[in-house]
Amino acid sequence: ILVSILVLTVGLMKMTKFQLFPDFDVTQVYITGKVNINNDLEDTEKVVSKLEQDVLKHIDPKEVSSVTSVIGMRLDAKNHAEIGENLFHIFIDLHERAPDNFFNKYINPYLSLDYNASILSRARPAEAIEKDVKEWIAKTKASEKAFEEVVVSKPQTGVVAHDIEIALGGMEDKKLLEGLEKLQKALASIDGVSNIANDAEIGEKELKIKVNAYGEELGLDEQQLSNELRALYLKGEYGKIFNSSGLVRMRIESTQKDSIASIKNVEVHIPNSDQKIALSEVADFIFQQAFVTISKDDAERIRTVTASLNKKKNTSSEVMKKLEPTLDELKANGYKLTIKGEEQENAKTQKEMSQAGLAAIFLIFITLVWLFDSLKNSLIVLSTIPLVFLGVLVGHMIMGINLTMPSMIGVIGLAGVVVNDGLIMVSFIRNAKDVETLMRKAKTRLRPILMTSITTVLGLSTLIFFASGQAMILQPMAISLGFGIIWATVLNLLYVPLFYAVSHRIKKV
Repeated sequence: ILVSILVLTVGLMKMTKFQLFPDFDVTQVYITGKVNINNDLEDTEKVVSKLEQDVLKHIDPKEVSSVTSVIGMRLDAKNHAEIGENLFHIFIDLHERAPDNFFNKYINPYLSLDYNASILSRARPAEAIEKDVKEWIAKTKASEKAFEEVVVSKPQTGVVAHDIEIALGGMEDKKLLEGLEKLQKALASIDGVSNIANDAEIGEKELKIKVNAYGEELGLDEQQLSNELRALYLKGEYGKIFNSSGLVRMRIESTQKDSIASIKNVEVHIPNSDQKIALSEVADFIFQQAFVTISKDDAERIRTVTASLNKKKNTSSEVMKKLEPTLDELKANGYKLTIKGEEQENAKTQKEMSQAGLAAIFLIFITLVWLFDSLKNSLIVLSTIPLVFLGVLVGHMIMGINLTMPSMIGVIGLAGVVVNDGLIMVSFIRNAKDVETLMRKAKTRLRPILMTSITTVLGLSTLIFFASGQAMILQPMAISLGFGIIWATVLNLLYVPLFYAVSHRIKKV
């Protein structure tokens, strides 16, 4: 029996997926992006207003409560603000989800003091609304050339900003871009991967004007060139007048500002003289294009690829396994890889949970030895802890939920519950000298153990079967405890007395 339970447990563990936190519905959808960098706030607002009108035209008032736009700023997945006159962020606020199960429809209204049915009008999850918004926006983006980037997303649940986050380093910028492209293609070929992006944003082409040797001999420097060119090529305010409509600002801008040829023919003053000279004779013109931002890790430049996952299709661990050939190829080519995101947190969480579990088992074992003054009896009770994990796995499979960090917290709590029932059972049967006496004493614990288990499972049932909204983050913990207690009850009523009789060689009279 012991071997079969362990084999079944190991088999189910290989079949069960793990993710850091369970997915739950959110109440916002984001539209973020940028227009051409040459647009100011007013220009950006005019372009973004087309997106706003498109969203307002399609939204269902029963699903969306408000639409708010911010021009000049956008938030990334980590809620860090990026400032720029060509950036925008549209917040689509959703109504709370309508009741979708018996408990929330008919029981919760009478139990909750602040229940308000009028705001619970949204029938669809945020994921479905996000998909619709992407379709609407795609048409607007295609018709408006000013948009350089438009991303539709929903807030990421859990402690990580991205499900997949892989940083590349150890190469020059051109090679890093090639590595990013290869990695993004590999991610795009995997089912369930979406919102693939990187932080290697290329800036606008820049013209750098550097004083040459001849210009330096004449006494010119970059500051003087800057002062003379600023008046010609930057929009400047040169006066104010009043008319019937109010204050009017007079702004002047060169009609040749976009012509590269015109700047070469500009004449600048030679210091300490009344003469002028062509800019092309005293300066070198250098065109360059660089990244908008520079990211470093341990003093080394890195570029990062990020992506979101549909956990029902693929978890972060499964995606990383499918990426192994691509990652191995990049390593062989000299790239330095840093795995971040959920996979990094998964490894950290599993390590910490394993350490916490081992510490808990050790402390429980010391306590049992002290109580029983018997190593054999202590091991009998302690042996139920790994066996009870079968109930946890079966419970998650029945509910169709992946194992998560809250699940593992529930397992650690479950260890204390199963040991408590086992301790009481062994305390009652340890003086039995024959099978008949052992059975009689074990039966006396039937009702107390059943009553304790039934009341505990009933108390957890609403969270197991009727969790909704953000309460779903606790559902895996309740599943671990509830289904684990059911299986622990079977173990304590059957396995513990049987194992005790075998280990102590108790026979019939």
